[in-house]
Amino acid sequence: MMPLLSDKDREILQERFEHLDAPVTLKLFGESDARSLLTLPGHTPNEMAKVTRELLEEVAALSDKLSLVTYDVNGDGKAEADRLGIQHIPAIVLGDDDGGRVRFYGAPVGNEFPTILEGIDALSNNTPKVRQEVALAVAEHVDQPVTVKVFVTPT
Repeated sequence: MMPLLSDKDREILQERFEHLDAPVTLKLFGESDARSLLTLPGHTPNEMAKVTRELLEEVAALSDKLSLVTYDVNGDGKAEADRLGIQHIPAIVLGDDDGGRVRFYGAPVGNEFPTILEGIDALSNNTPKVRQEVALAVAEHVDQPVTVKVFVTPT
């Protein structure tokens, strides 16, 4: 299998990950390799789930602060996927909080990849990427959980 990251990209990411403080778990929800190779009526193999797994395996291997846990949503990972309300694959949940608050759906390729990296940085270094005035306004005016969804369309 040919690596998805170039040698230069791996070198840049290793340098970036040297600044991580706390460990970060990357949880990938997809389907098993065996299931993705099957052609079943009504089931289309998810090629993006395979690419996502390969990419996250490469990323996690670049730092001892990163670990990757994979879940087969149609097998032994179904209960965890149901608990977190995972509805599409591939799904990436960053961190270990009970609600899986930081999550991404789809393959983190192209312009989405830096967003995953920013999420890893923010979780590891406990530094959300929000301006001070925004954080203060939220603390003052928001008293219930809020779900923020960002939709990206590849062009």
